[in-house]
Amino acid sequence: MVVIKESKEKLINDIGINYYSTLGKFADIIGYSIEEENGEVKLEFNPDRPDLFSFYALKCNMKTFYDRDYRIKPFFGKSGVILRADNSIKAEIPYVTSFIARGKSLGNYYEHIISYQERLHETIGKSRKKMAIGIHDIGNIHPPFLLTMKGMETLEFTTYDNFHGTAREILERHDKGKQFHDLISSDKMVPVILDSEGDVMSMPPIINGYKSRIGESTSQLFFDITGNDYKAVLSALYLFGYEMTYLGYEVIIPDINRDIIDYDWRKISLTHNEIKKLMGLEPENTVVLLRKMGYRCEVMSGGYQVYVPGNRVDVMGPADVIEDIAKAYGYDNIPGKKLNTGGTGLPYPFNEDEHIIKDILISINYQEVRTFVLNSGEFYRIPGYSGDVTITNPKSLEYSVIRDKLFPGMLSLLAINKRRKLPLKIFEVGPVVISGNQENHLCVFYNNSKASYSDIYGVLGYLLSRTVNVEAKVLQSDYKEIIPGRGGDIVAGDMTIGVIGEMNPEILDNFGIQNPVAFLEINLDKLSGMAKK
Repeated sequence: MVVIKESKEKLINDIGINYYSTLGKFADIIGYSIEEENGEVKLEFNPDRPDLFSFYALKCNMKTFYDRDYRIKPFFGKSGVILRADNSIKAEIPYVTSFIARGKSLGNYYEHIISYQERLHETIGKSRKKMAIGIHDIGNIHPPFLLTMKGMETLEFTTYDNFHGTAREILERHDKGKQFHDLISSDKMVPVILDSEGDVMSMPPIINGYKSRIGESTSQLFFDITGNDYKAVLSALYLFGYEMTYLGYEVIIPDINRDIIDYDWRKISLTHNEIKKLMGLEPENTVVLLRKMGYRCEVMSGGYQVYVPGNRVDVMGPADVIEDIAKAYGYDNIPGKKLNTGGTGLPYPFNEDEHIIKDILISINYQEVRTFVLNSGEFYRIPGYSGDVTITNPKSLEYSVIRDKLFPGMLSLLAINKRRKLPLKIFEVGPVVISGNQENHLCVFYNNSKASYSDIYGVLGYLLSRTVNVEAKVLQSDYKEIIPGRGGDIVAGDMTIGVIGEMNPEILDNFGIQNPVAFLEINLDKLSGMAKK
């Protein structure tokens, strides 16, 4: 998920009380969640709508939807200022584009565009692995600009935060250099953007130079967008370009980018049959619904010609456009239909066993929770990951691996609820993947100021006595997630069915959890097999 947040006072000042009051209503249409706590407003989005990842973008979309402030003209002009890439850079950075935004001094917008830049780095850019953005004060540099390769030892410049040294020294000693050093494949050469006087504007994707740094007084900005993924570079151009127009800036794209300007207001054709097939009906006011969702639309023979704005990078075909028609129409307004099935369903045996286990745990005051099947790879830094299933092109790094354990996701849930009154007694039943094989697991957490091994061992004994009527033994084992000597393998009968113990404080610290956690996680497939013997 992608989260944007702002203080309520500043948000009302930025977008106005009317649009602030409409955020909850608009959430029902778009599908984001909204939460207000301690004077802070937090919105949580699915990663598939990056065009809405700012309150200014939301305000513009609400104006379009509710006030019918339809988008008629293209937002972007053309400029003669160019960023040229020479042949030496093609292997390191194959894709480059740029744009200019000009208007009033940044002022309070300065912090916003820096945070928005990092938001795109994390989401579209995958922590700069696919794409990176540099922002410059064009008043302090002289076009045309050149993206080229220079030697690490010979290139010397001052970074935006006044660190001076060679490129190698910056990579080895500066915080940004150490963080992103691995993104440069060569150990002798680095990419660099120079102005016409040979001054360093940036060393992408690492850091910007001092001469072109921006501040609150900057009124003309030059954005360079570089990367090894064409779609990521293209998406960043239009997402940031549109964002600057929302802030009131004039955006112009250099003529050298002429080959990708056509992405803005690209055409998608819809037929009446396609709409009826996916929605079950075709609204009479389809043209109006499309315009309310930010599209341009014309009626044509057999359907509609739809023009998609450049920042709707999530729209890939007719189905995406029809989904927006359904959202604007309202899912509740679509009449239900009875489905014709080919037979009579029967209970799934595992579900029957699962319900018994849930009832047992609920009877001793444990609450069931549900966490995501996809997790962040960072969750597994200490315990290790054995699922062998990673997402090659995730929308968000927070959802990049399929879980092989339940407890990391439950720790994340505890972190969100750490202000809740203790004790917290929760459990989850769900699928995991280990070495490519799916298993069904149960995880139980006891979180309290004095949570101990004996607390969770009592839960294990009660659960086994009510299901397989077997006493459990615990064999001490070395697990990074368990405090040494305070847990190990659960053995029921002659079978190892899971782990139990007190959670390693180092893992708890990573999630910001201050109180101890005693837990168990068992393989329910093995437990069900024992019950049937």
